Formats: sequence, C-alpha cells, structure tokens
Amino acid sequence: MIQTYLKEINNKETNPILVSLKLYAEENNVPIITDEGIHFIKQIIEISNAKKILEIGTAIGYSAIQMALSGCHVTTIERDEKMIELANKNIENAKLSDKINVIYSDALELDEHELGIFDLIFIDAAKSQSINFFNKYKSCLKSKGIIITDNLLFHGLVVEEIKERNLRQLTRKIDNFNHFVVSEEEFSTYIYGIGDGMSLSIKRM
Repeated sequence: MIQTYLKEINNKETNPILVSLKLYAEENNVPIITDEGIHFIKQIIEISNAKKILEIGTAIGYSAIQMALSGCHVTTIERDEKMIELANKNIENAKLSDKINVIYSDALELDEHELGIFDLIFIDAAKSQSINFFNKYKSCLKSKGIIITDNLLFHGLVVEEIKERNLRQLTRKIDNFNHFVVSEEEFSTYIYGIGDGMSLSIKRM
C-alpha cells in the first residue's frame, strides 16, 4: 500500500525517450534500474555535484542517459554486443553522444588505469562479480567520491532459503558482497532498501 501511494504521489517520467526505453525494457525483459533507484542516484549526483561518472553495465543505455541528463559526463562499460548496439542508438536518439562514452569490453578485463578519475561509480552489472568490480574500480574514484551498487536484495531472495543450486549460489555471492561492502574500511557504506537494494559507499580519503 505504501509503495502504491509513493508511486502515485511522486512525479512521473515525461521524457518521451526515457518513457519509450522503459516500455522497451518491460516488453523485452531487459533489466533496468527502478524509478526510485534512478531518482536516488540523480539526487546523489545533485548533492555531491558529481560531473564525471563511471557506469559498469550499460544495457540499453537507460541509466546512462538519465545521469547524462543530470549534467554529467558518463563513461559506461558493456560486454554484450547487442546491448551496445541498442545503447548507442538510444544515446544518439537522445542527442547525448557527446556526453556518454560507451566502451565495448568486459569490465573485468579492461585496464581501469586508462579511464581516469571519477566522482561517482555506478555498479549495475553481473551480480556475482560485484566484489571484483568494486575492488578493481575503486582506484578510479576521487577522494570523498561515491560508489553506488545496485541489485543487492535480489527481489528479497537474499534472505530466503533457496533450493535451486545455481540460484542459491548467486544469492550467496550477493550476500557476500553485502557483508564485504559494509566492512570496507576505506569507505563509509550503508545499504538501502531502495529499488532492489542499493549500497552507497563514500570513499573516506
């Protein structure tokens, strides 16, 4: 009931490109960030005055477009060729090609030292690799910079007893990340029940 109330009272997305991308994602089972998740990130961008963002996991470009529309330059990494094609097309349609740099690569194989330093890093890729993404790219973050990681509750399954072996292994890896990230001494971290679970990690130094 509360979620329905909040959905009704909060402002609706009116940008026709973003509305069409949300519809495409729904019709084609492409996972994209939730409404409350992207609004959370956009408000963090505004509060922190972030200008350079690194995104791990582009998909169709929905969140990259949202962040670029907030006045940022976004570098986003994607390993799926089909998603790259769709993302580039959507970014071009949004007239944001000068604001978004799409890199076709496996984020775990890319040389992160060539990317530069960022104000904010958004991790929204393979859930089983979140610890590896975090450890690999934290060196690309400025002092007092922010890492936001999505999909940490996995539709509530992270606290359920799972019988199916592969699913159980995945939820265990997500739970491992959750315990890892709140224990990282280099960062001040809190996990929020926003969207499908998001952590906000602020680099201490």
